[in-house]
Amino acid sequence: MSVFKFKKFSIIQEKSAMKVGTDGVLLGCWVSCEKANNILDIGCGTGLITLMLGQRNLTGNVTGIEIDKIASQEAQLNISNSDWKERIEIKHISLQHFTAQLKFDLIVSNPPFFPQNKSQKSRDIARHTNSLSFEELIDNAANLLSEKGVFSEKSGFRTRYQGRLVNFL
Repeated sequence: MSVFKFKKFSIIQEKSAMKVGTDGVLLGCWVSCEKANNILDIGCGTGLITLMLGQRNLTGNVTGIEIDKIASQEAQLNISNSDWKERIEIKHISLQHFTAQLKFDLIVSNPPFFPQNKSQKSRDIARHTNSLSFEELIDNAANLLSEKGVFSEKSGFRTRYQGRLVNFL
């Protein structure tokens, strides 16, 4: 079994196409989450960042959404094995079809970073913009943010989008 162990939780990643990587670990460490009441992790994969934010923010609710069925199942398993399972939920759904009753104070994503390709392999779908373009990611995140909410991802710059601060780590 492929398991990545942290101090307070483990990530089972046996079947998922994308394994624990440096970008996800750094994003989970760097993003400021302590004051957020409602957190969304877009493309949560096996639940790495979702769990890191649940561990760091002991009162907020965290939702992870994942388009890949196998990854979302492993994420759910990882959440169910954690100390924060009462505050974290995983949904197998695309961002484009996701709706929420509440707005989010913090939205994070370790998004696809390669241009589109024709492959239908799970790993390629996770790494390429076939299913989620950067523009769709930004537009949907902006619509799901609370008035003073922050969207953080790992591109390396900071900007304002529709009057909201967007951090690109």
